[in-house]
Amino acid sequence: MRKTIRILLAAGCFAGTLAAEPAKFTPHEYVSADGTKINAELGEFNVPENRTKPDSRAITLRFVRFKSTTAKPGHPIVYLAGGPGGSGIEALRGTRFPLAMALREFGDVIAYDQRGINRSGPDMRCNEQYMMPFDKPLDRALGGPIVAAAARKCVERLRATGVDVGAYNTRESAADLEDLRKALGAEKLILWGISYGTHLSIATLRYQPQTVDKVILAGIEGPDDTYKLPSDQQILIEEIARLAAHDGKTPDLVASIRNVLRELEARPKTVSLTHPLMGMTANVVLGKLDLQVALADMLTAPDSFAGMPDFVARLEKGDWTSLALLVAQRRMGDPGSAMSLAMDCASGISASRKALIADEAKRTLLGDAINAPFPEICAGLDIPDAGDDFRAPLVSNVRALLISGTLDGRTRPRQADELRRTLPNAEHLVIEGAGHSDPLFLSTPKILEAMKAFLRGEPLRERYVTAPPVTFIPIRKVASVSDDVLARYAGNYRIDDKTVRRVVKAGSVLYTVRGNNPPLAIRPSSETEFFYETNSGSVVFELDAKGNVTAMVVTQANGQKDRAPRIQSQP
Repeated sequence: MRKTIRILLAAGCFAGTLAAEPAKFTPHEYVSADGTKINAELGEFNVPENRTKPDSRAITLRFVRFKSTTAKPGHPIVYLAGGPGGSGIEALRGTRFPLAMALREFGDVIAYDQRGINRSGPDMRCNEQYMMPFDKPLDRALGGPIVAAAARKCVERLRATGVDVGAYNTRESAADLEDLRKALGAEKLILWGISYGTHLSIATLRYQPQTVDKVILAGIEGPDDTYKLPSDQQILIEEIARLAAHDGKTPDLVASIRNVLRELEARPKTVSLTHPLMGMTANVVLGKLDLQVALADMLTAPDSFAGMPDFVARLEKGDWTSLALLVAQRRMGDPGSAMSLAMDCASGISASRKALIADEAKRTLLGDAINAPFPEICAGLDIPDAGDDFRAPLVSNVRALLISGTLDGRTRPRQADELRRTLPNAEHLVIEGAGHSDPLFLSTPKILEAMKAFLRGEPLRERYVTAPPVTFIPIRKVASVSDDVLARYAGNYRIDDKTVRRVVKAGSVLYTVRGNNPPLAIRPSSETEFFYETNSGSVVFELDAKGNVTAMVVTQANGQKDRAPRIQSQP
């Protein structure tokens, strides 16, 4: 015991030595996704990789600081990205950039990269590939160990290079935020987190309470919310079914899903697909779990589930290719980021929640598909579990603004309500009709108004605000088009001076490929009109009087149209 105490004290002294140095800053031109340029600062500071080990090496964490626009700034506002595995520096380049700029009214805004991501710490991306069998329906007992083996190889490679993979956990990241506070010379921090960023914020409130002045948390992932509840997915599907029934074209989505699941369970389907880039052909066998996983993937936000009624309706009519195109993507790939895996494996699950999930999985449409490939992927990674004290309810008096969307399939409003029970100074803003990610911040201007009011110390004026209604993709039909006609469209099309979109025929399916982006399947609604399988976008091929293909017109999901003249036919 005394030896353990000495080790912990030594680790604490070591951590303090590293954190004593102020952050180093260099001028930095930050460029947003829309091309806006702003003068900022790139900051960095050092922390121990593993604070439980006195001989731990140091890693460097980085962030971008946007200076406050007020003469008397308050505490720094630190943006914590979701994932785990999202980059704060990169996330704020996109649609959330205006929010970050607006919040400078209250203090410096920090776009922060958590350990193991982007500019902070070691590169923890996994390039180890896995491939599940294509000739059998998806099965967790068979596929789980295959994905786990690839993850294990990645972790072993990183450990061989000196990376302490087990140190990439939420408790260490919470300690990083205390060191960030010290490196900034700040009295307190304001944490602004989304999804996993809220999970990290909660841990920081628990273990580093001296760090935090107040928090803005959107899409709450509570201490024991890493594994999702099947009942939450069931409730959302039933709500989607209710909304989709309004147009009269989708009378009972739940019944349709149940019918297709029964059909796949009784009679798995086989679809032949050819990879559009590698050229290999495989017979993909589809089963019940394949559809459950595909539907669970859609349950994020309205823009991802807007095509669900169309997708299910076509499956009921026998368009199994639509499911095979999604399934093929899941059967091969890499484990992603070892940082992300380590964080989730460490956060783990309590015994009571594990039992609840197992029970709910027996009585819900999608079962436990939302959690795949967890817990299987954690096998053999040797990631220490954070423990039940980490997953216990948080008790804190810190002021908190909690933001939830009623159509969020990843972090349900009830999770914010549960957190609020032990946070007496928390208020909950519910956005009717909003899904996960951007809608939690951007679906209505009232969200930013509420955030600003909260930072001014004002109470929440409206507890409920409304996002724009869901626009479902109409039910579509796949036309029968000959391979000869499909082959006619293959080739290159010029979008602009720098960009070419390729059309590739692979088997009996056409794909569009823009630059280095993944191929996207397009399905025929007539001989010249096609729709994207994954969204509401469409493609129309233009022909001259002789029937030669002259151009393609692409309509994006957002309505934008691009006409691309043909420049070369496919050999």
